[in-house]
Amino acid sequence: MAGGDIDRTELHEELEKSEELSPSKEIKTDPQESIPTPSPPSPAPIITEEEIAEKASLVKEHDVLEDEIKEADKIQEDLKQELEENDGWIKILGNDSLLKKVVKPGVDNKRPLRGEICTIRLEGRLQSDQTVFESVESFTFQLGDTEVVPGLDMSIPLMSKNEVSLVKVSARFGYGAKGLPPVVPANADLEYEIELLDFEIEKELETLTVSERKSVGIQKRERGNWWYGRDEASLAIQCYRRALEFLDDVDGGIAFPDEDKEKTAVTEELRQLIDERLKTYNNMAAAQLKLKAYDAALTSVEAVLKCQPNNSKALYRKGKILTSKGDTDGALEAFRRVSELEPNTKSILQEINQLQAKRKKEREGEKMLYKRMFKGPTDSSKDDQEGKNASTKSSFSIGLIEIRKSLPAPYMYCCRC
Repeated sequence: MAGGDIDRTELHEELEKSEELSPSKEIKTDPQESIPTPSPPSPAPIITEEEIAEKASLVKEHDVLEDEIKEADKIQEDLKQELEENDGWIKILGNDSLLKKVVKPGVDNKRPLRGEICTIRLEGRLQSDQTVFESVESFTFQLGDTEVVPGLDMSIPLMSKNEVSLVKVSARFGYGAKGLPPVVPANADLEYEIELLDFEIEKELETLTVSERKSVGIQKRERGNWWYGRDEASLAIQCYRRALEFLDDVDGGIAFPDEDKEKTAVTEELRQLIDERLKTYNNMAAAQLKLKAYDAALTSVEAVLKCQPNNSKALYRKGKILTSKGDTDGALEAFRRVSELEPNTKSILQEINQLQAKRKKEREGEKMLYKRMFKGPTDSSKDDQEGKNASTKSSFSIGLIEIRKSLPAPYMYCCRC
């Protein structure tokens, strides 16, 4: 019985629960209580084409950066392997023409850039017998301005401050086939011990005084003269161009004559700077002439003659340039002007005589050309007609002879009557 009572109790509880959940049961609500209205779904964000492109660009940059990191790691690994295989020597150009070996590491990883001012300690030796041909405790130069041999210009950017390195330079990147008599033979391979003492950014031209600009400009021009003397005209021009950047009045430019041929008043110090600039233009014209860059050379000498119309060197080089360009009259005018300034100069007189002979020949050729151009048409047609008549007569005579040969004998005799 007890079990039956328990079952009825459970049944009663189930019935009560079903009544609570029944939809027919009245639900009492508070009339003051408002039923919350569900909020509409928020619209999806609109992505513009610019945002898509920006995200794509970021992804691409990330991929590129990852590739660069991998490439850098590979380079470091290859460099480490190369150092192990070559006893610490780095092949700067991928071959044995330029080698570098660190003897003493520098203080940091910062390295000089092209155009910066470097100060080094230097000792140069011949690879063949270790003979020392150069030793300098402190030498200051501008990196990349051909103020040292090409091998050093290429290896020093790989050094850090206070680093000491050995650099092996083949003759091609040293003093070449000419050598450096009497201390460096022709085609000699070199070895340098270099310590990078310091380096700094080049000062802005505007911050330099006229005296400082003149000093640097003269130094670079003299280096250009050195290269020119070694028949390295292109390297000489590079030095001359750099010199011209310093030998200028930065504030207002060189005081060339204006359209009214009036010269701006300048100080004596600035006038000296201008004179050095004109010397550099003259030297650069000679180097350009050697490379047969006639238009550039003419521009250089004209820059000199604007300030110094009676500059004999500029006039002489102008004559040589115009001769090469085929302007005989212009060349004669330039050489005659030089002859007036420097009379009885044998070389100038020879140039004038040669050009006069050349001009005479040119004018004779021009006369013949004009004669053919303006020759009367009746004369030429008459000559043509006489030629045609002579040809016709000759052909007719040959034809008669052939006909007589082909006739029987009686007809031949009749033809003779």
